[in-house]
Amino acid sequence: MNERTAGAVARALPWLVLAAALAGCAPSRVAWRNLSPQDEEQWRRQQKMQRQPDCSVALWGDSILHGAYDGAHRLAEPPSAILKRLRPRYAVEDHSVPGDSAHARQPQFERLTLRTRIVVLQYGINDASHRYPYEPSFRAMVAHVKAQGRTPLVTGLSRVIGGMAGRDENDAIARRIAAETGSVFADWGAVRFDPADMADGVHPGPRYAERLTEQLARALDRVAPECVTPGV
Repeated sequence: MNERTAGAVARALPWLVLAAALAGCAPSRVAWRNLSPQDEEQWRRQQKMQRQPDCSVALWGDSILHGAYDGAHRLAEPPSAILKRLRPRYAVEDHSVPGDSAHARQPQFERLTLRTRIVVLQYGINDASHRYPYEPSFRAMVAHVKAQGRTPLVTGLSRVIGGMAGRDENDAIARRIAAETGSVFADWGAVRFDPADMADGVHPGPRYAERLTEQLARALDRVAPECVTPGV
């Protein structure tokens, strides 16, 4: 290599290193010494942008979390959309299914590979209405989330008009399982309930769904405060 070629390579090296950094390839310790202070600062800014917090959350539950009501209807803004509005940084996966229960979902759920940081579990109303054995199924689902290295978030049970046999018992079970397993608990039973805000006897209308989702968002904040958008 002659002197002219060597000089051209030396002048180009910092920009080649910067290009590699911007493409996601970290420069070596030796290459770092060839970056100018301005190039180094730009590289640092790029790396900071790439280190975004993990704000992924999966929603697993029944028609209440789905926003369904009165058969085949669904709220114009279901809880998954409300959550995305309240916490824009979250990447929300909605796996809620109307009519679902912990009893029915647990066998399939335990075979899943979970990929989100937080897994919301909202079950118990249909288990109560069908008199399914709620605790063993729900406890197994929470255990699977923890075994996968994810954070379980238990909502507790929302309120229904006129009450429902087994609702209070299952809500207490959900609270106890959350406490015993170190899961996060979003106390849906404590959210202000007004029968006028219901879409039907069991399912929340828009205002009650909003309050329930706000409670869920506050629980998520305890897990991932870095995912709260300032001013939101």
